[in-house]
Amino acid sequence: MRRLFRYALGAALLALLVPLGAMASPVSASSPVTQSTSIVFDPGPKNRCFGVVGEFPDLPAGPPSTYYDTSGCRAVDNELRADDGCSDRFPYTDANNRKACPAWDFVTLNWKSDQRTKYPGYDAQVSGNSGSPLKLGMENNARQVGDCLLREVAFSYHYPSSSLRRPAPGQHYNFADGRLKVTYDAYAKQSGTFACGEKRAILTTDLIYKDGDRKNVISVVHFNPGKFIEPNADGVFWNNGCQENSCRVTVQGQEIAAGTTSQVSVDFTALAQKYRSYLGGTAVPAESEVIAVQMVNSTMGADLRTEVSNASVTLEPAA
Repeated sequence: MRRLFRYALGAALLALLVPLGAMASPVSASSPVTQSTSIVFDPGPKNRCFGVVGEFPDLPAGPPSTYYDTSGCRAVDNELRADDGCSDRFPYTDANNRKACPAWDFVTLNWKSDQRTKYPGYDAQVSGNSGSPLKLGMENNARQVGDCLLREVAFSYHYPSSSLRRPAPGQHYNFADGRLKVTYDAYAKQSGTFACGEKRAILTTDLIYKDGDRKNVISVVHFNPGKFIEPNADGVFWNNGCQENSCRVTVQGQEIAAGTTSQVSVDFTALAQKYRSYLGGTAVPAESEVIAVQMVNSTMGADLRTEVSNASVTLEPAA
């Protein structure tokens, strides 16, 4: 069923997130926010403090320095960011010998390390100086690979310490703590035609969260030139019927025009309410730990460039 899930949705990072989730602290009880609250440490992002990882395996082969940049990692001045479990994952220790995971990651699916910066192949690019808004470019060029395998390149906030903020030691922000909103500037442009039956060259915004013991995914499609799947009357492209202890739904979202930069805004609380029948029947469960927010470039036999900048992930006070 894992392959079916990957086939139908954007990157969910399940293989990457399961071990991190196992190390995470207990979920907090719901504590509603009283003002707009960022739940990521590096909105924008603005700091060159990231890694490039693959779902299979967790780290690509090759010289480690090729797959991370610590030049913009700031001192771990917040005790909630310190994470000794990151020492083997990310080679960063500040002046006080405190360790942290990357502030964010590029995550790839079904690309090999020797296909980076090649054509056909993939690339993850960062433009701008640390401390100023960065532009993240994701090349996902699979049209001439010669198969119809799903391939992805994603930008992801997904660490329970250095990436995702904690409201207090041993706690996590819950999806139920306020209106969860994601905004960012998005660019997408397909080059050439499609080489496979499924005309997939899409950009999605994905939320992964826990609903008690269940792991749910809401994936929102913004760019879809090939109309890869016809949505149903509810605007749902695909759902898994809450099988295997997870509810997953892919829905139509705000569309962007090819070759232009537009601000994308997603109200995940509104989507959870609208599609509650696809998400276990509960719009915003009390224990709904936010696990990851990501922007995913997903192709099958197609070439697609996407760019992301000025990302914001916030909880807003409930009306």
